[in-house]
Amino acid sequence: MSTQTSTLAAPGASASTADSGQGGEFEHQRIPASRQLSGKYFLGSYAGEHVAGTEFVIGASLVALGVSTSDLLWGLLIGNLFAVLSWAWVCSPVATRSRMTIYWYLERLAGKRFSLVYNLLNGLIFAVVSGAMITVSASAFRVVTSIPPQTAWYPQSLSFVALVLFVGAITVWMTLKGFKLIANFSTVCSPWMATMFLASGVVTIPVLLHMGQLDGITSLAGVVDTFVWTGATPDGAPGISVWVIAAWAWGANLPMHLGMSDMSILRFARKSSYGYFSAAGMYIGHYMAWVCAGMMGATAALLAGSQLTEMDPGGVAFRILGAMGLIAVVIAGWTTSIPSLYRAGLAFQSVFPKYSRVRVTAVTGLVTTLIACFPFVFTQWLNVLSYFIMLIAPVGAIIAAEHFLLPRLGMRPLWREHRGLADNRPAFLAWGVGILAGVLLLMEGSLHLFTLFIPVWLVSLVAYPLLCRALGVERDASGDVYTEAYGPVHPPEVPGGEAEAHHPVRLLDPWYFTAVACLLVILGAAGWAWFNGADAVAHLDSFQWLIVVPTALYFASATLWMKNRRKPRTA
Repeated sequence: MSTQTSTLAAPGASASTADSGQGGEFEHQRIPASRQLSGKYFLGSYAGEHVAGTEFVIGASLVALGVSTSDLLWGLLIGNLFAVLSWAWVCSPVATRSRMTIYWYLERLAGKRFSLVYNLLNGLIFAVVSGAMITVSASAFRVVTSIPPQTAWYPQSLSFVALVLFVGAITVWMTLKGFKLIANFSTVCSPWMATMFLASGVVTIPVLLHMGQLDGITSLAGVVDTFVWTGATPDGAPGISVWVIAAWAWGANLPMHLGMSDMSILRFARKSSYGYFSAAGMYIGHYMAWVCAGMMGATAALLAGSQLTEMDPGGVAFRILGAMGLIAVVIAGWTTSIPSLYRAGLAFQSVFPKYSRVRVTAVTGLVTTLIACFPFVFTQWLNVLSYFIMLIAPVGAIIAAEHFLLPRLGMRPLWREHRGLADNRPAFLAWGVGILAGVLLLMEGSLHLFTLFIPVWLVSLVAYPLLCRALGVERDASGDVYTEAYGPVHPPEVPGGEAEAHHPVRLLDPWYFTAVACLLVILGAAGWAWFNGADAVAHLDSFQWLIVVPTALYFASATLWMKNRRKPRTA
């Protein structure tokens, strides 16, 4: 997940969306053509957002859940395909036609009280995500201290609590003071993070083969089936099936696609088809990174002679990637926790509008840091996130029904606003019916927790239009109902708000090629043991030192390229 997880209130808050009168956010204004963005923005956004701290946790958790190798590979392939189609076929069409944030859309659809409840829940979800990633970052700092790994649901060391409070204070400070700087830094970090995940997978394969040979296993398939994705949990119970894996891969980002949070990003897209660019995040972050994180975790546990469940992300990354692994965990945690805390602050600030965003975010950060002191947030991350997904799924289903189903049944979208009603009773009831269905199915026990979002979303999707008819919503749709509800396809321009001129991005920059070369060197160092016949475990120690210089040079050159890429070209 991307944490990332899903949208900033200003997903287009780049130079291209700077705006007068709207503070650059366009919270209550449809996006005009001059402020809409090209596909490159979304390709980069999705590719970067979904390679983050959660990948360390989820990749290792899938190993501990006992999935088999074939079930994992096929399940992730199928589930991530469904996720991409959910963005492209459901979320993106609503976003590009309405050109509204989910917050404004919900307020117009169901009223301020419904929006209030949603914002409280949304803020809580983002606060927990931020807290989990603060814990992940703290696990990296823990490695260089005498603090033991924190694998229980409660803190087992006062020193760890002090460390989390320190990391949390830095996170809150950066969120309040340097968000734009951190956003740019995240753009620099994303290619390196993806490279480090891939390198971890490449460098662990020879180690696994070496350890397999000691047990008489000679094939790669035999090694990963024996040591990584065994098909059984550590206590010997059968693992989860291919369909549960597929459901998890599909639902991990449900708040963003079927939950419609990414309306706030995709409203800036020039074309609805840009939803397909989510494939960059799914198959880099939620396929390659999860697979490599699983291999990294299993290999680290084998080398340490312990169970993976007894190790935290910092310990795993340090054993395979050395000091650069600790940096990767810290960066991955911060690039998720900071925007998540920012989003939580925005959500709560809409609930408490009398207080500034800075004050609300500071208080939210304090609570989030206290949550981070309890490692259950990340040790039970998949389960915690599944419960949140079940709670949020009906909201996206209601939006989808409002846009796709109501016009086909003769009802206009945003009928509540058209009729001047304070609340949308069918929306409240459909939300409740969906959650009730999920609770009953959870108690009945026939469906895995990871799959519950599917019936919950479908029940709410069907229940909402039926409740609209039952509670007397008229069939008064005529003509172009979307124009009547949302406005014209091409929203009018903001007076005096034309897009700022931009200089072309300079790809032919020596710093750009230097940065790319550094990433290739890191991958080459990871794969060197495949060709030189060196002892794989010994090479692992050498690899950890070999990547220090290319990493440092990468960050220097990528930062310089980032700084120079939009400077005007001289004649």
